[in-house]
Amino acid sequence: MGHLQKRCPQRSTLSTPFRHYMPNNAPEKEPSLLKNILVVTPLSLIGHAGTSLIYVVLANWFGDPAEMDFIYYYWGIAGFLIQLLSSASAYSVLVPLLAEARMKSETEAQRCVQSIFSRYITIMPWLCCLLVAISYVISQRFLPNTGLTPTTTFGIVCGFLALAIIASVRWILKAILDTYQVFYLSIIGQGLSAVFVIAVIYLCKPSLTWFSIPLALIFGELFQVIVLFPKCCAILNLQVRHLKLDLRATSYTDQFRHQCLLMIGAAIADGLNPVVDRGMASTLGAGSVSKLDYALRLCAIPERLTGGALPVLLSHWAKISSSEQQPENNQTTNGTQFQRSVWQGAVILLVLMTPLLTGFYLFRENLVSILYGHGKLSEAGQLHIASLLGIYLIGMMPRLMSRLLIRAHLARQAHRTVVIATLIRLVLNPFLNWLFMQYWGLEGIAWSTALLSYPILAYIAIAFWRAEQRGKIKP
Repeated sequence: MGHLQKRCPQRSTLSTPFRHYMPNNAPEKEPSLLKNILVVTPLSLIGHAGTSLIYVVLANWFGDPAEMDFIYYYWGIAGFLIQLLSSASAYSVLVPLLAEARMKSETEAQRCVQSIFSRYITIMPWLCCLLVAISYVISQRFLPNTGLTPTTTFGIVCGFLALAIIASVRWILKAILDTYQVFYLSIIGQGLSAVFVIAVIYLCKPSLTWFSIPLALIFGELFQVIVLFPKCCAILNLQVRHLKLDLRATSYTDQFRHQCLLMIGAAIADGLNPVVDRGMASTLGAGSVSKLDYALRLCAIPERLTGGALPVLLSHWAKISSSEQQPENNQTTNGTQFQRSVWQGAVILLVLMTPLLTGFYLFRENLVSILYGHGKLSEAGQLHIASLLGIYLIGMMPRLMSRLLIRAHLARQAHRTVVIATLIRLVLNPFLNWLFMQYWGLEGIAWSTALLSYPILAYIAIAFWRAEQRGKIKP
């Protein structure tokens, strides 16, 4: 382990502004924020387009029978677990924490990853098993009769359990790469994975039918883990033998656990909303869950157009926040720069996405017809999906703005604000679903989601503005 203690030589030629963003022992100058966004955002669209293509293929190959309702229900459960244990919790905590460790030294960054990774891969699979078991018991109330054999049902449930576990590991690897601003590898891996998933479904569909879907998704996640893991080890100057399990508590594990618990609370509140929506939609007849999911996948396109910039912003803002903690840095200057950067991002988002969302709304029926109109979906089903899509789009701009401001709170490690915002939605969403379903049926669920986006944005923006006015954000 002696070679791990070596540090990269200090560069005395770095400019003064650049010193505020990275430690003196950093190996090389990293790309600027603008360059990263200009490169990462278009590349991320390739991966997101591949993911959307999976849903288009499923809509045309399988349609919206009761069996697909069961598939989408457990796919939603798996997505909820991935959010709970990784993308909305461990990822969001690890990026600022690792950036703070890098400010001290690269050796500290290695210690941070080693201690956290050991704890994570030990506890996370057991949590997945427990939550899937609970979800299965609950799902029997909503989807007791799907036409699937017990063996197929068990295989699908276990398949999505494996998917959640593997994807959670991938998000940890992605957090490491994003902290070091190596964004391209995970984006390319996601795009290639989508092609791989579609190919596996095509090959296995004749023999495995419904089970081909979770099996293909598992292979896609494994492919990404295999691609990302060697790069993470190279970046950290670690070998596989250095990642042996070590369950001893450290300052990093304690901080990671505390912050993860807060973010898991937020992920539970946020992730339960689509699960509740699907559960309540299942009471409206066969095909309701599938239609809701098909509309949501199209509505996610605007999110994906901006989603590529979010990891870049989190990484960049986490560096500013970490630099602010250094005694030799000017905290007032950094605080002003942080606030200015966040509000500039909000204005740019508003200017760019308003015309795009307007066009998306006006041509929603054409989009549904082009993507879903070449298979088993009826014309009436397509019109129903277009109606749901239009309602979701009404609440899309505040949702996009909230996602951007949440990254600012996470960079400052202000996790309580995020938790409270998600709790507000969790409490109000089921009530509004029930109320609006009395008048508009399935569309009432979409109205609940759209209208709730406005008070949530107001709370997040006011909390950020007040914190910046006080000169700090409380942990």
